[in-house]
Amino acid sequence: MRYIGMAMILILIGFDLNAAETVAPAARESLRGLPGVHVLIEDISPDAQADGLSKGEIQTAVELILRSAGIRILTVSETLATPSQSYLHIHVGTNKSKPERYALSVRLQLWQQVFLVQRPAHTMSAPTYMESGTGTFSSRMLRDAISEVIEPMVKTFANNFLAVNPR
Repeated sequence: MRYIGMAMILILIGFDLNAAETVAPAARESLRGLPGVHVLIEDISPDAQADGLSKGEIQTAVELILRSAGIRILTVSETLATPSQSYLHIHVGTNKSKPERYALSVRLQLWQQVFLVQRPAHTMSAPTYMESGTGTFSSRMLRDAISEVIEPMVKTFANNFLAVNPR
């Protein structure tokens, strides 16, 4: 039964990574005209931190990819001064199922100010772009989640950003 569960996770990983390459045109179009993004990484669970997954390392890797692509990283005050108030939010969820094994899920979302069609004066923050990914890692290899799951998602985001905002 355990092997069936692992096989299902591997199948889901394969489907998820393929789906990340295709982004809906409306999601890509929502990136047009943005001056850059602020990067917000959610806190990492204490057990994952103890096994080497660091919020700081994720932040550095994400910002390096975006800067290398020519995408400006905005400070909080710069973000609040833009009409879109866009920020790239990354959530890394971990579940330590055994002493030496993690299931990992990553959600990357671009949030920005939007308005309701029926009430244009009413604005709110909402995700306009999203990708997700999953993986399983041993405790010793948990840091590899950055290069194997998070970085490819950020690169896809950067490519979509640049497709509608050529430099």
